[in-house]
Parts: sequence; structure tokens; C-alpha cells
Amino acid sequence: MLAAALLASCSTSEGPVAPPPASTAAPSSAPELLLKGIVTEPIAVTSLKRTTPLATSVSASAYIGPLGGAISVPGTGLTVVVPPLALSSRQLITITALPGSAVAYEFAPHGLKFPVPLVATQKLNNTDAGTGLLDPKLLFVGYFADQTQPNIVSELLNVGISLGTAVFPIWHFSGYIVASGRE
Repeated sequence: MLAAALLASCSTSEGPVAPPPASTAAPSSAPELLLKGIVTEPIAVTSLKRTTPLATSVSASAYIGPLGGAISVPGTGLTVVVPPLALSSRQLITITALPGSAVAYEFAPHGLKFPVPLVATQKLNNTDAGTGLLDPKLLFVGYFADQTQPNIVSELLNVGISLGTAVFPIWHFSGYIVASGRE
């Protein structure tokens, strides 16, 4: 009865109310973009830079199953934790750091989706954010579809910063770049 009384006191005679219309103004900064998740058109972002560029791609692979696990890419500062039940069967997971100074990665198998997010941690000590050239609070992660253009993204993810490490969720596999703004 208490629940019914609470529901009755919260109702109005106006019926359902539609959410306010979305703003059509172009966002002026990366933090505003982060609220959107998926952008309507691909945008160019400025990548977080490694202090020492990778001469070649660096990969790590591991079989991970329903009990979860972790995989780290040597020399890049990236670790990905796969929580229990993120995978329904054993999978070969491969993460490849792209060559160059951009902090960008390819995740395989492409298109793999997760019912609970994986947790990626990127150490910032060997990047512009770790040297003080860039405020780590400005960072976000962008999803890219083409590894030849990792700075063109169509989805944005928030990044948490803790003890010199960027932390972000991964809901599906493809390419991701850690970025600090729009080009």
C-alpha cells in the first residue's frame, strides 16, 4: 500500500513528458562530445603521443575464457582485464599497438562484443600526459574503423585518471585511440 501511495503522489494528470529536444549546436570541446558517445559524423582527434614512438607494431595474444583474465602489451603501458562472464567461450584475444607516436591499438577479433565491459588501463608515464605537456583530465578514447586513419573516430568514451593511469571501458573490439582533443 505504501508503494501505491508513493506512486500516486508522484503522478501528474499531464501524462508522459517527452525529453527536451537535443541541441543542434555544434559542440565546442571534447568534454561536450563525451556526453554523446556516438558522434553523428566521424571526427578527427588529436592523439595522446608517446615520448618514444614505436618503431614497429607490438602485439600480445592470450586465450581467455568465461572465467576472465588479463593481457598486457609489452613496452606500451596497456593492460586489458577481461572480467568473468565477459566471454561465453574461450577466445584468442590479440591486442596490437600501432607503430608511431599515437597511443592507438587494434583489438581482435574485430566485432567481438561483451555483455560486461573489459577494463583497459593505459600508463601515462611515457606520454605527453605523463611528462606534464598535457593535462590528463583532457583525455578521452575514440573508436576508429580504419587503422590507416586512427585519428578519425566515430565513438567517444570517457576516461578516468588514477595514479598516472588512464582507465576506460571496452564494450566491443576494433581500434581505439587515446586522444586529448579535436584536430
